[in-house]
Formats: sequence, C-alpha cells, structure tokens
Amino acid sequence: MTLSKTDFILRHKYINLNRLHKAATCDAVMKIALVHTSLWGRGGAERQLLNLAIELQKLGNEVEIFAPQVNEKTCYPELLKQVTVNVLPSNRFVPFKNDSNTYFDEATGGRNIRSQIQRIAVHQFYTSGLPAMINLGKIIPKGFDIINNHNPPSEWAAFIAKRRLKIPVVWMCNEPPTWFASKRTGVRKKISWPLFEIWDKTSVEYIDKIIVLSHVAESMVRNAYNKPSMVVRTGLDIEKLHNVSGDEVRKKYGLENDFVLLHVANFAPNRQSNSIKALSYLSRKHSNLKLLLDGAGPKEELQKLSEKLDVKNKVFFIRSKCDSDLAKVYAACDAFLFPQQITWGLAAVEAMGSTKPVIVSKGCGVAEIIEDNVNGMLVENGKPEEIAQKVENLIADPNLRMKISKNAFDYVKEKLSWEKYAQQMEGVFKKIVRNN
Repeated sequence: MTLSKTDFILRHKYINLNRLHKAATCDAVMKIALVHTSLWGRGGAERQLLNLAIELQKLGNEVEIFAPQVNEKTCYPELLKQVTVNVLPSNRFVPFKNDSNTYFDEATGGRNIRSQIQRIAVHQFYTSGLPAMINLGKIIPKGFDIINNHNPPSEWAAFIAKRRLKIPVVWMCNEPPTWFASKRTGVRKKISWPLFEIWDKTSVEYIDKIIVLSHVAESMVRNAYNKPSMVVRTGLDIEKLHNVSGDEVRKKYGLENDFVLLHVANFAPNRQSNSIKALSYLSRKHSNLKLLLDGAGPKEELQKLSEKLDVKNKVFFIRSKCDSDLAKVYAACDAFLFPQQITWGLAAVEAMGSTKPVIVSKGCGVAEIIEDNVNGMLVENGKPEEIAQKVENLIADPNLRMKISKNAFDYVKEKLSWEKYAQQMEGVFKKIVRNN
C-alpha cells in the first residue's frame, strides 16, 4: 500500500514519539529481574547481589530477585528484608546450598554412600542445578525491562527467560564456571561434556552483555566462551567498616599484646595454607604473632597443618555471624592476608576500607587496584615466604604500615562503593534496553 504524504508524516511522527517514549522510560524507572543461585550462605556474591538490588531501588528502579531457595536466617537477613525475593514454589530441587554439612550423616558420623552419590550428581548439575535453573527461568513473569543474572549457572535460567520474554540479559559473571578449566578425565568428563560444553555455551550465546570484576575474569571469560566482557568493580559499605573498634575481638581471644594477622574466606586447604605457612616462618623470630582465620566449612586439614608446623596455638578458627561482627574482626587485625587466586577478593577490599594494610597474591583480581607498598602489598602466588617478608616489613616499619593503611582507605573511599557500582550497572542496563 502506498502512503500519502500526510499519512507518511503522521506515521513518521508516531514512530519518533514511540522512540522518545522508550528513551524516556529507560531514563526514568526500569523494572529489573536479578537472578541468582540459592541465597543460602554469607558469601561475597550474595552480599554483592543484595546490595546491588538495594542501591538500584534507591535510584528509583523496581527490582525483584529470583533464586531457587533462600535462607532468611543465614544469608544476610539485614539485607534480605530490604528486597523482594521470589523462590521456586516447590522444594523438589535444593541446589547450590553453601553448607558444608549438607551431606553429613549424623547417625554414622560421616558421609553415607547415598549422600556421596547425591553429592556427585548435584556437583554435575544434572539432578538439581539444571532443573532448578530451567524452572527458575520459567517463573520470571512479563513486565521486566532486563534480566541481570549472577554466578554460574544462573545463565541457564536467564537463557530460558529470555527465550520466553524477549528481553535483554546482562550476566554479572563474578567467577567464570570452573568446569572449562577442569582437568578431569575418564567417564566423569564424558558425562559432563554434553551439559557443560553444549548447554552452557548455548545459553551464553543469548547473553547480551557480560560484566566481570577484573581483567583476570575477563581473560577467563574470553578463554571459556570466546566472548568479550566489560570490567565493573564491585563496591563496599565503607561507613560500616571505618572507625570500628577491634578491642572486643582482641580481648575475647587474648590478643591484646599480639601482632594479629587476618585471613577471611571459607575454609579450604588451597586458600588458608599459605597464610599458616607464613605464620610458621614468622614465628621463628616473633613470639607474639597470631593468625585469625574467619570463615565456614571443614577445617580439619588446616588444623592438621597448623599442628604439623607447630603453630596450633597461634591459629584461631572463627566465624563471624553478621557484617557488624566481621567489621570488628577486620578492626582487630594489624595486617590482612589474601594469598589465594580468585577473580576479585571482596574481603581484601573490605580490609582496605577498615584502614588495614593488605597483602594480596598477584594472581588475584583485586591485585589490579593495588600498587605495591603504596596502598597494599603484592606477593607471588604460592610463596608463603614472601608473605612472611612483607609482614616482617610492616612489623619493622610502623610508618610504612600507617602509610599503606591510609592510602588503602583513601582509594576505596574514592573509587569503590555500592552506590557507584549500582550506578555503573544501571548505565549498562539503560544502554542495552535502548538498543533493543
């Protein structure tokens, strides 16, 4: 059909008005669906998601979280009460619990055979993870402008939702999936291949934008998916960390006259072992050094290591119950150790916000914001003797310790906050919605 000149002008005005309306909507209120694995424990990813939701709401957006399950007692109850969380209507699938006792058989005092089989199956994501993510993608209703999924394998839920709702997806990929780096061989590898290689990569093809926390993660995403990503640093609540007293913690553990080292992370031999080894080196010269390990999970192997290295009485295994308790633990230390290799390291950033000198592995994402001996200290991965030397330098030079601590605080106060993080993420969302 041929349009008259008048009809063409009217239609052109109508199209332009639609575009203006869409742009105005994007600049005003957005409705955002945040997708996550089960909100079960107190981890950096859970804290990041909840604070992002809260800050996006402060910016005037409507935000809802979708997760397979939520534990309101163990997963930041003070944050959960400020957001809306939608969970799967059935308890049939219970995946991704951050609970080291999930498969512990109290009757026998160990892990039973059935639980071992379930653990292997769950780890492969076939019996719980995949169905849970598919069902999660199905319960996200119409009306949202964008989906922002966090943590693998939430991309599977986002894939299902996008095919239904035809809206864009932004993946906050805190830690790229580990299965692509797996060196497992044999039957288990062959069973994993169809799901990990085909389903996962197909899902990621539907992602409009991938956000990562560091260039370390950026490289991992490129290697896994051959896709680009954008670095957006996460935030912290510096007001809750600054000017907090650690006297209560020091008194509780009898550390009033000690030089205290701190390592915050869920317990695993590949995380805390270098901190314990560094303490062993230092204890040959210093008798008043102590190490606090704050985290959750099985600690038997770490206890055996501390006993073997003759520092059993110098290592304290603790578990903060809430953010305010953790802030006191940060305040109680003289130096913070973070020698593991991960894509970011929120605990190290929080220690900087507590005005503490941090000693970080060069292979860790947070090392990208550290200038050695200026706002922190850097060590080679797997070199506990280097950690010990850095601590020795801090003990010997109180002025260096004060300088690094002040610079660390100034850096995170200026550069990192939950508000800034949410503003950057909102900017990404708006741009993508405009272009769709």
